[in-house]
Amino acid sequence: LLLGLYLMYKLCPKFYVNLLIRGYFMLFGVVSIANIFDIIVKVHCEPKPWHDKEVIRFRIPFYKQLDAIFGLTEPPADGSEPTPSEDDDIASITAIELIGYVLGAAVGCAYLGTNHWITNNIFGVAFSLQAIRSLSLNSYINGTLLLSGLFLYDIFWVFGTDVMVTVARSFDAPIKLLFPRWVQDSETGKWQSSMLGLGDIVMPGIFIALVLRFDVYSRIVLKRRGGVPNETEPFLSRYPHFTGVMIGYLIGLLTTITIMYSFNAAQPALLYLVPACVGGSALNAARLGEFGDLWKYEEGQESETKSSTTSSTDAVPNGNKKDQ
Repeated sequence: LLLGLYLMYKLCPKFYVNLLIRGYFMLFGVVSIANIFDIIVKVHCEPKPWHDKEVIRFRIPFYKQLDAIFGLTEPPADGSEPTPSEDDDIASITAIELIGYVLGAAVGCAYLGTNHWITNNIFGVAFSLQAIRSLSLNSYINGTLLLSGLFLYDIFWVFGTDVMVTVARSFDAPIKLLFPRWVQDSETGKWQSSMLGLGDIVMPGIFIALVLRFDVYSRIVLKRRGGVPNETEPFLSRYPHFTGVMIGYLIGLLTTITIMYSFNAAQPALLYLVPACVGGSALNAARLGEFGDLWKYEEGQESETKSSTTSSTDAVPNGNKKDQ
């Protein structure tokens, strides 16, 4: 994909490539902002009757053809073949979702009209949150292997070729966060900006989310550090694994910025973020005496533990339950 974009910018007019890509990302950004807004309202606001009220219902065109190709209909829990329904192609939008789409469209229009770095960053943050929410690594080992591979990938494409830097500078779409440096380019007169690719947020982000879920798992299922936390417990002691890996990420990010400004050259952020996140989480887990649990952690263990406990309890005869 990266090499394909590089060739597109080398062989095609940059204006038309960016126009096509910006339109695509604007539509994707509107949906992302609407989804994030819906989550924020449901989590932090008192529920109202009108929140989930359907305000728009419509049929999705060519749904049956798309379903045959992409398998849009979810199969039943028992694994049998899904049964087609007349309502499968009907979609609805609630009042909260509609407000989110309106806000997203307003940001999208401002982005297309002004190309301002703030609107770019709003879309970038929405993309990142949506990706972190949707993606899962399943296990700590998978996360470590993935970040290790991306560590080498980033070094090669930044230091070994000009592909990464060329695409990042030419790609006029919200796939990066922009931070104005208030310095004008001597040749073009444009204001220069520092960039942070969304991959440098999303990939460590899904790893950090995994560590946070392990934090909850270790307290609730493994009964570590006193078992289920209470609301009065300080955040640092309630989620120490998450706190440690976040501190590692911030240290890696500050290191990236410091070296970038010191040498005035593009830097592969994952070169500093991966050792900080993986190393920070491992050292912190070792300090807490839970590295073995973290290394063996796989998502879904909580439900498996509960089901195995339930089945073992059910397997005990009634007469023996009293004895226990």
